[in-house]
Amino acid sequence: MELFHKILVTSAKGGIGKSTVALGVAAALSREGRRVLLVDCDAGNRCLDLMLGVEDSVLYDLSDVYEDRCAPEEAFLSCPGLPNLVFCPAPADPFTDLDADRFCGTLASLCEASHAEFVICDTAGLGDAVRAIASGFADGAMIIATQQPASIRSAERTAMYVEELGGIPCRLVISCFEERAAEDGIRAGLIEIIDRTHVRTLGVVPRDRALLLSQETGELPKETAKSARAFANIAHRILGKDVRLFFGMRKIRTQRVL
Repeated sequence: MELFHKILVTSAKGGIGKSTVALGVAAALSREGRRVLLVDCDAGNRCLDLMLGVEDSVLYDLSDVYEDRCAPEEAFLSCPGLPNLVFCPAPADPFTDLDADRFCGTLASLCEASHAEFVICDTAGLGDAVRAIASGFADGAMIIATQQPASIRSAERTAMYVEELGGIPCRLVISCFEERAAEDGIRAGLIEIIDRTHVRTLGVVPRDRALLLSQETGELPKETAKSARAFANIAHRILGKDVRLFFGMRKIRTQRVL
């Protein structure tokens, strides 16, 4: 059984890789032959268009659909190399007086127009968009955390908040994971992070130079990169497959990073 189809990606802590995870998982699901809609809901601080290298192609965005200034399909952008992935960019300015029902209706109309099997909503944190998506649209959430103590605490708080809003299941994705720091005891290991957040783990994305460079060029890392393998593992788990946490990443010694 597939885990969930309409996915909220969030955390109250900024700068921890929410957009990176949203894009990586969306790309991995699309590579599995699934139709995926990726929606940038981080109004006023959009970045997914840059990460995809389509910033010069943006004509309409999420706010235009919300305000009925365009049809849902007019806000879609195709993603180079990913024919199964459809992208809707965020507006340059934040929403004002966001109406939750109308916003969820907008997401539903985008989903219907794109014929997507999976919808991934990238968000800024615990704002109006997260409240609307968690309570009226999503059927699951990916809570993002790094090894930083502040991020771990924020992930715990975010999961509690999301579950109280909509009762949807939350799963933890640990991003920018530094295995050597965990081995040396300098930064938190996996068990410590899981214990402190109280959230079941969906996946771990190791710190990967290829991923960092890809964000500068607007191109996704090659499928052989460690980060791409991690996103593929997460996608497989969402699809209901039983996959080891670090499957395909031979250099990472699981017992030493726990």
